Amino acid sequence: MSQLAANKGSRIIKVLGIVTLIGVLIAVGRIVLRVFNEKSGEPDDSHTGV
Repeated sequence: MSQLAANKGSRIIKVLGIVTLIGVLIAVGRIVLRVFNEKSGEPDDSHTGV
């Protein structure tokens, strides 16, 4: 019985780790896209202002 509980617990920990990793990757991706959008947006704004 304890072996079954240990396997179930390790599976839950693996799933939580994978979900956390995916969440971190999505967060980093959004930050990177936001930085790229800001950098590409600034020269366009300056050209339209001139």
